[in-house]
Amino acid sequence: MGEIVVVTGADLPIGRRVVAAALAEPGVERVVAIGAQPSTRRLAGDAEGPELLIAPFALDDSRLASLVAGATRVFLTGPRSGLDIDGTGGADIDVVATRSFLASLTRVGAVTTLVVLSSALVYGARTDNPIPLTENAPVRPNASIEAAVERAELERLCATWSRSRGATCALVRPCIVVGPENEKWLARSPWATAGLQISGVVAPVQFVHLDDLTTALVTVCRSRVDGPVNVAPDGWLTVDEVRALKGPTARVRVYKPFAYVLARIGKYFGVAPGDPDALLAGSGPWVVANDRIRSLGWEPTFRNEEAYVDADSGGIWARVTPRHRQQLALGGAAAVVFGVVIGAVFFIRRQLNSDR
Repeated sequence: MGEIVVVTGADLPIGRRVVAAALAEPGVERVVAIGAQPSTRRLAGDAEGPELLIAPFALDDSRLASLVAGATRVFLTGPRSGLDIDGTGGADIDVVATRSFLASLTRVGAVTTLVVLSSALVYGARTDNPIPLTENAPVRPNASIEAAVERAELERLCATWSRSRGATCALVRPCIVVGPENEKWLARSPWATAGLQISGVVAPVQFVHLDDLTTALVTVCRSRVDGPVNVAPDGWLTVDEVRALKGPTARVRVYKPFAYVLARIGKYFGVAPGDPDALLAGSGPWVVANDRIRSLGWEPTFRNEEAYVDADSGGIWARVTPRHRQQLALGGAAAVVFGVVIGAVFFIRRQLNSDR
């Protein structure tokens, strides 16, 4: 009897890639794609290949129990929801639903290998972090970055569950994840040095391509890694190097407290390009070493700059003349300041009224 592979978050770019990789893996009998939509069926190969089961359900749905019966390998790549922060599809993780899902696996599964998609953000975005961070670095997520705290809690939950089951648990911690699917998010995010920026930030950054993250997840599963594994290309990029790759673009730099307030207001009005906490996450370094994943035979096919360029095709701003860019930037900055003042007044009045 072959392996039964379960992939959660199969509706997200990384989940879809892992499903496709699992279907091509020798010795796999069945792949259960949780969260996937019916269109995912096109990933299935010929009739002699692994069976693909589509399970468009939440992790705490009781209907999953029969579908994951006998599962031997599990990839926890989602679900993710809310505005994105690190390129994995969303900042929010439902830890409670994950706990319910693991309970279902305890009753009906035969899991020997668990692979958890986390983030290098669990090390914390801190100015005193060593560059680069190894897997031996302590987990100390910033309390003000909810997504980092949730990912650290997800790691703890999965590691505890795996130990109780005698299964291996790989905690995969990628840097910023990029690819064509999240181009719009990246182009407007702090990681692209575009839009709203915190003044004086000099933290280096790394970009791993979705394709390379997929092969890393498959590699740690095959190797039955137990414990944390960083995933990133070799080296990193400075802020100036990312700006050079981005090219001319609109940027508004303000002090950290004010920048965060602006980002929160943007989220409140539904115009924020990503999770406001991304500004805080970008204020300190959390670049990682990749020695452990490389020792398993993994090699990135995209360097940092190549991954970034593949995910950011530029826009109209890059084709505007320098004089017009200056005029638009000055006008845009004035509009931003005016809009922020109006928005802040409205936001504060709304909060005061709600407290009455």
